[in-house]
Amino acid sequence: MAAGTKKTGKKQKPRLPAEVSQKADDCTSSSERPTWVERPLEPVVANGRGMRVLGFVPIGGLKTTPLRKPPSSAGVEKCLQDSHTSGVVKGASSWKKGRPVYEHGNYSRYYGYRHADGVTGSSDTRLTALIERLGNDLFAGKEILDIGCNAGLVSLEVARSYGARRVVGQDIDLDLIQAAKENAANLQLGGGSQIEFRTEDILTSPLRRPPNDTPERFDVVLCLSVTKWVHFARGDTGIRNLFKRCMKRLKHGGVLVLEPQEWSSYKKKRHLTPAIREMVASIELRPEAFDEHLVSLGLEQLGTIEPPADATRNFQRSLRLFRRPVAADDSAGDELEAEASRKKFRT
Repeated sequence: MAAGTKKTGKKQKPRLPAEVSQKADDCTSSSERPTWVERPLEPVVANGRGMRVLGFVPIGGLKTTPLRKPPSSAGVEKCLQDSHTSGVVKGASSWKKGRPVYEHGNYSRYYGYRHADGVTGSSDTRLTALIERLGNDLFAGKEILDIGCNAGLVSLEVARSYGARRVVGQDIDLDLIQAAKENAANLQLGGGSQIEFRTEDILTSPLRRPPNDTPERFDVVLCLSVTKWVHFARGDTGIRNLFKRCMKRLKHGGVLVLEPQEWSSYKKKRHLTPAIREMVASIELRPEAFDEHLVSLGLEQLGTIEPPADATRNFQRSLRLFRRPVAADDSAGDELEAEASRKKFRT
C-alpha cells in the first residue's frame, strides 16, 4: 500500500474518467434521456376505454343478440301466461343429501305412495266412503273443485266413475298439472263430463272468472291432504285464508270435504328445511282445532269419516265434512258479497 493513503471500510464506486463521462453526456441529448414517471400500484379503471384503444372493442361498441328461450320452455311459458302464477312452483324446490325436497307436498309419485298400484284406473277409498255416507248424488251432475289435485287421479275418477258434470283440478305445480292433462287425454270420459286442470294457488287465485266476471262456485270442494303444506308455507294466516276461500267457493248448500294431516305428521316433516322448522314452532292453530274454526266461519259440521283399518301407513286420516248453509235467497247473498268485494278493491 502506498504511503499516505487511508484504508476505509466502505467499498469505493469506480469512477469513469472525466473524458469518458463528458463524451457520454455530449452523445445523449436531453430529449433522448429516459423520463421516470411515478405509477400507482393498482390499475386505473378507465371504463373500458383502454379496450377500445387496444382494438379489442370497436368504436361503435359490440352488437349483442338477446338470448332466446329454448323451444322446450314454450309450453311452460304458455301455462304461466294462462294461469295466475303467484305461488306456482315446478318440481322439487331443492335437494338434500342427494334426494329431492318437496316442501310444498308436490310429490310426483304421491298416488304411488298412497295406493298400492297408483295407476289411473285404481279406486280411491276416500271417494267410496264419501258416497256411502252422503249418497250417490254427492257428485252426480254436480260441479266439483279439487284443491291440490296433484296428477289429477281423484278429479278424473270423480268425473268418470261418479258422473260429475264439471270438475276443476287445481295445483301449484306445473309438472303435476301437465301430468294431469296427459292423464285426462288418455282417459275416455263419458256422459258429457267436463274437466279442467289449472296451475294455480288457491290462496291467490281469483274468485271471479271471465267472461262474465261472476263468482265461480262449486257444489263440492275437496281439500285432501293439503292443510299441512299450506301451514308449512304460510303459517296460521295461510290456513285461515285457505278456509275462507274454501267457503267462498262453495255454493249455498255445498259440501266441503277436508282431510287434514295430523299434528304427528307435522313433527315428522318439520325438518325438511330450516324455514319450515321455524314455521312449525310458531303454529297455534293446530289440526285438532280446525273443526271449531270452520264452524266459526259459518259452516255447518256434518260429521267425520274415520279411516279404514287397512288404510296405508302414514295415510290414516279422517275426512271432516262441512256444509255451507242454504240462504233464503242465494242471488241476494251473492250480490251482497260482490258489493263487499268491490268496496274492498276500491279501498
